Amino acid sequence: MTAWHTLNPAPAIQRRAGRLILVATAVVVVLVLRLWHLQVLEGDRYQAMARHNRLRLRVVEAPRGLLFDRYGQALVDNRPSFDVYVVPEDVTEPERTIDRLASLLGMPAEQVAEKLAAGRSRPFTPLLLKGGVPERTMFALEERKLDLPGVSLRVHPIRAYPAGSLAAHLLGYVSEVNQAQLAREEFRDFAPGEPFGQAGVERRFDAFIRGIDGGEQIEVDALGRITRLVERMEPQSGFNLVLTIDRRLQDAAEKAFAGKSGAVVAMDPRTGEILAWVSNPAYDPSLFTQRISAEEWGTLAGDPRHPLQNRPLQGQYPPGSIFKLVVAAAALESGAITPSTLLDCPASFSLGNFTFDNWKREGRGVVDLRRAIAESCNTYFYQVALKTGIEPIVEMAREFGLGAEQGLGLGDEGRGLVPTGKQQGTGEPWYPGNTLITAIGQGMVLATPLQVLTMVSAIANGGILYKPWVVKRVESWQGEVVEEYGPEILRRVRVSPETLRILRDGMWAVVNDEQGTGQRARIPWIEVAGKTATAQVVRKQPGQDRRGLKDHGWFVSYAPAHSPEIAVVVIAEHAGFGSAAGAPVARAILEAAFPLPTVDVPRAPRPPAPKAAVAPPPPEPVFGD
Repeated sequence: MTAWHTLNPAPAIQRRAGRLILVATAVVVVLVLRLWHLQVLEGDRYQAMARHNRLRLRVVEAPRGLLFDRYGQALVDNRPSFDVYVVPEDVTEPERTIDRLASLLGMPAEQVAEKLAAGRSRPFTPLLLKGGVPERTMFALEERKLDLPGVSLRVHPIRAYPAGSLAAHLLGYVSEVNQAQLAREEFRDFAPGEPFGQAGVERRFDAFIRGIDGGEQIEVDALGRITRLVERMEPQSGFNLVLTIDRRLQDAAEKAFAGKSGAVVAMDPRTGEILAWVSNPAYDPSLFTQRISAEEWGTLAGDPRHPLQNRPLQGQYPPGSIFKLVVAAAALESGAITPSTLLDCPASFSLGNFTFDNWKREGRGVVDLRRAIAESCNTYFYQVALKTGIEPIVEMAREFGLGAEQGLGLGDEGRGLVPTGKQQGTGEPWYPGNTLITAIGQGMVLATPLQVLTMVSAIANGGILYKPWVVKRVESWQGEVVEEYGPEILRRVRVSPETLRILRDGMWAVVNDEQGTGQRARIPWIEVAGKTATAQVVRKQPGQDRRGLKDHGWFVSYAPAHSPEIAVVVIAEHAGFGSAAGAPVARAILEAAFPLPTVDVPRAPRPPAPKAAVAPPPPEPVFGD
């Protein structure tokens, strides 16, 4: 018995089986616990993860509102853009996909690879590979979509400019919000890559124009291909803007000013509405609708002609002889002269050891104020400025809005420069010679074209300084008025009605008198008033021929002279006399505003000249200043 029990293996086997059963039981328990943990405790989390892998959200961009002229002509529209996106996580064969995309999109394979690598940190976020692909590329991608897992096409609206660069500086442009902007508090609600108005009306009224994006929840398969649309939230389009711009006048201004550098602005002097806005050279705003390349931006920003500068608003120029209107107003209001004050208009005027020239080499004889304005006599205004003093002249300049922003709100605005009675930057005292230079709008006087236009509009309308404005109303796509704007009076200038009448009479004579410097702005069927100016850009050196200087040519005008409906300013850079460079441009705009009538219309009677002593007869007609 003892030997048999010793040789029997059953007890050992039983012990081993028991251990195996315990181990198996422990494994089963662990598995059960693990399954319970996964299904019960973390079931919701894993279900959400599975749903995330299967369901995707994508933004449906809202179309921006359209921009119309005052009569309903579209100035800025939208068009569809076809963009190529890729979800990095869904790309199953990266090398093959990169090669295929490089061939189809016309991109270097290295560039495609870099973009894919950059998106690995957010593998489920669609990554833009290329925007604005042509239709043939779109069709080619659609044909090969089974071979391109994770790649998709999207259509979104981008800005379209039917007339190219027309009024580009006023309308502005749209591009993606940049990193510097995203860091600012005012852009906290923007996402990277979101379009934003970066200049002009597009920027000032971006909150109205932008709209509210929608979205889509889509279901995709294992290769990232869309299998069905689960849910869609429609985007809300932005509001439309109706501008004060008159497309007909804008076209006339663009055509008349083609090939020149400078600015042209037209305004309704009765309200301050901007009717036309030209800044040359211009730029094509469609360059910014897709991501502008570094090369394109470098070319644009480095252009020595500064096409991005909004010249009517930011260009600051010596106003030249237009400033004589300010000097005349100050002299009349202070009692330094009367309309009938007669002074000699020689070819030059001496003060101490210095000689100050007239714009014309020949003298004009004895003239009164009206004729001095009409013929733009420098030497007359030298004497008037000395009689008046610099303080009243500076005060009058500020009264007419010079040296201050006009409040249009379309970006940085030049303030210009008005003398303070001391020489800016040097601290030296003010000398009588400085007063003479100021009298003809040179030296320490600068103005923007918009400031000059606002000033002359106040003269034309009887003394009201209006705030310039460019948007009449904001409308929904159904035509409902959301917001409406109107004239805003900045102030009434403290100038007597009689003084304003004398200035208007002088401006009428500039265009209509036989010796007026603005005769090239005459229109047979409409009365035009204006003022020419030629502003020196380079300081004249002793013995230097004036004809060799690169002068700016100004012309400012309004019509009809007896009841103004439109005022126009022209500044042609480095173009010579304002009478030759500016007056014909203004005339073309005024002819567009007042087309030739089908029946003869008698000219309005000439305004009566103020009583004055009879001056000697003038010499031959002149076209200058």
